[in-house]
Amino acid sequence: MYGARFSRLVPLSLVLMWLVLGAGLAQAADNGNSPLNSDEQAFLERAMSDNASQIALAKLAIAKSINPRVLQLATTIVQERTALNARMAQLMPNQRAAGTPMAGDDPTMDRLQALNGDAFDKTFTSALVRSHCRAISAYEAVRLNASNLSLKDLTHEAIPQLRGDLMVAIAVLRSSGWTAPAHHPEAIAAADTHAAKAAVFWEPISLVAAPW
Repeated sequence: MYGARFSRLVPLSLVLMWLVLGAGLAQAADNGNSPLNSDEQAFLERAMSDNASQIALAKLAIAKSINPRVLQLATTIVQERTALNARMAQLMPNQRAAGTPMAGDDPTMDRLQALNGDAFDKTFTSALVRSHCRAISAYEAVRLNASNLSLKDLTHEAIPQLRGDLMVAIAVLRSSGWTAPAHHPEAIAAADTHAAKAAVFWEPISLVAAPW
């Protein structure tokens, strides 16, 4: 009688032990990934809005440009920033949907809509250089200082992608395949200035002082 009862209790005790162990592991995982603090939430909201602005500019480039390198860069921006915003949204399930720039609040968009040809391509590409330099520095600050592990992983994975796009944009600006003389020589100068900063992107930066 006691043997039969023991044989029935052993599996139940094992199940209970597994449940307790699983709950403990889940709690440990939660404790290891701290909730987003206010600075991290602000970063995500700004990053998603910035991504949305870049997507809008890139879609305009796809519609207006005939330069194959600009079109390829713009297509890459749309694909990568759309995927990045989707990942960021998963980190903020209880927050108001972010990432949609307000209509009429982007002077770069207004300027680009009035341009065509090489003038458009150079202005679009130089705008990408400036925005990517600021973004990379901000992502580096979060990667180094964030307490949320998921956010640290996201920025760690996004930074090489952003750097790659920056290098492509600079290469496009420096290319000699334009159909007309440069209308905006300051675009090349801006690219050179920002490119000089590429070597120090990984230096420690305060999260609060992220350059946005």
